[in-house]
Amino acid sequence: MDKYKLICCANGQEVRLKSPFDFQTGCHENSLLKAVYHQERLEIRNDLPGLWKYINWLPVNSHNEYSFGPVTYKSQGLAAELGLYNLWISFNGYYPDFGAYYKTCTFKELHAVVVIQYAKEHNVEKLVLASAGNTAVAFSYIAEFLKYPVVCVVPEKCMKAVQAPNMLFSNSKIVMLTGGDYSDALNVSRRLAALKGWTYEGGAKNFARRAGLGISYMDAVATIGRIPDHYFQGVGSGTGAIAAWHTNMLFIADGSYGTYMTKLHLAQNKPMTPMASAWAAGRNFIKQEVDVPQVENILDLVAAPVLTNKYPAYGISGGVYDGLRSTGGLMYGISNDELYEAGDVFKRTEGRDVNPPAAVATAALIKAVKEKKVGRGDIIMLNITGAGKEQRHRDLSILPIKPNLTITKEITDEELMELPV
Repeated sequence: MDKYKLICCANGQEVRLKSPFDFQTGCHENSLLKAVYHQERLEIRNDLPGLWKYINWLPVNSHNEYSFGPVTYKSQGLAAELGLYNLWISFNGYYPDFGAYYKTCTFKELHAVVVIQYAKEHNVEKLVLASAGNTAVAFSYIAEFLKYPVVCVVPEKCMKAVQAPNMLFSNSKIVMLTGGDYSDALNVSRRLAALKGWTYEGGAKNFARRAGLGISYMDAVATIGRIPDHYFQGVGSGTGAIAAWHTNMLFIADGSYGTYMTKLHLAQNKPMTPMASAWAAGRNFIKQEVDVPQVENILDLVAAPVLTNKYPAYGISGGVYDGLRSTGGLMYGISNDELYEAGDVFKRTEGRDVNPPAAVATAALIKAVKEKKVGRGDIIMLNITGAGKEQRHRDLSILPIKPNLTITKEITDEELMELPV
C-alpha cells in the first residue's frame, strides 16, 4: 500500500487492512474505505493502453493484458435534440468503429479487471460474488481472459442477460439461484465464501471495485479538460456513482482540472427506487417496508433488472446519501416507458443502442432538461454504462453462459459446503 492509503469515510482515519478483502476491520462498521493516492496529481500514462493510462490512481502496481477503456466524446446528436452545448458522453460498450471494445457491452469490465488484478497481486486464490447480470458477465469473461477463478451467484430471472463471446469457460463458475432476487444472491454468495474458505469480493465496500468504475469519470475529466458540472447515471447499488464522487474529490485535491464538485444526478427504474424514495423523504436510510415494493419478485416489474438492489450503498458513510448531500445532487424515478423512449432517442440521435441502465440515465437527463435542473451551457457528463449489443451480435458469436449449478435460496449451509464449485 505504499502507493496509496486507505481512509475510513466515517472518521477520516487511515486504516490498515488485516487481509486484502477485509474492508471492515479498523474502519467504522457502517462506512466505506476510500483510496487516497500519495501522488496527488494525476499522471496520464499514454504509454499504456486503455484503462491503464490511469494506473497511478488505481490500487494496483502493474497492468495486465487487458487493453480497453471508456471512450469520451462530445455529443452532437443528443445534445442538439436537448438543446445542450456541452454534453459529453462516456461510452462504455462495443462499437469498434468508434474505438469501443467492451465485448460484454458493460462498464463492469473496468471493475472486474481492476479487482482481479488487485486479487492476484495479493495472492488471493478465488473470488465469490453476486450479480444481477452485468457483473457476472464481466467477471466471467475477464476471469477467462486473465485465467483467474471466480464464482458468481446469479438469480434465475437475470440469466437471460448473462451472455458472452463464445469461449471455453473453465476458470469462472455460474451458480444459478432459483426463486430469489439479487439480494438473495448476495446472501448466498457471502455464505458460500465463508463456508468454503474462499474470498467474498465485497461489492460496494471493495475500494478496488470502485476505483475501476471511477475510470469512466477519470477519462471524462481528462478528455474534457475540466471537472464537469453534472454527472448522470442509472444506479442499483450506487457503486458507480460513489466511484465518480470519490474520484471527483481526487481531482479537487489535484487542482489541475478545477476545484468544484460535480452534481450527481442518479436514476432508478420504477417501481424499484429505494434510494430515490428515501432521498425524497429526506432520510439517510432505507425503510424496506416503505421504499422497497412488497412483491414476490421485483425482477418481474422492471425493464432494468441489473438496477434492482434492496440494500444499496446509500446510508453508509461515504455512500450515495453523502455524495448527494455533498454535491447538491438529485435523484430520479424512471418508468419502463420512459426508459424505452429514452433508449430510442439515444439510438436515433447518437446511432448506437444502449442497455437499459444507460437508457435510465438518458431518461433522467431528458427529465432534468425539461425541468431546468441543468443549464444549456453546463458541462454535463452522461455515463452510458452499457451499449452496443446490436453491433456485438453482428460481429461476434454471442452465446448464453450456462450455469454450472442450480440452487434455491433456501439452500442449507450443509448443502452449500457440498457444492462442487
